[in-house]
Amino acid sequence: MKTTFDLPEALVRAVKKLARERGTTARAIVQQSLTRTLAEQDKTAPFVLKDGSTAGWQTMDPEFRGLSLHELVLQSYDERG
Repeated sequence: MKTTFDLPEALVRAVKKLARERGTTARAIVQQSLTRTLAEQDKTAPFVLKDGSTAGWQTMDPEFRGLSLHELVLQSYDERG
């Protein structure tokens, strides 16, 4: 199947140079590269975000429980001076 990609000139030159050095075609180099990239993608485990949740309001100092988020922010800046 034919398709068209816009690639940077420097990349195309590098692919053509590599193809000449290996005695193959630029098409073969691109095909091998894409096949390898897709194969690596299949092996890569999906990213899973580490659970960073906390126990919640129960672990907060009693003096801060029940304050609104705005009041908590103000309290945190009061300590900085």
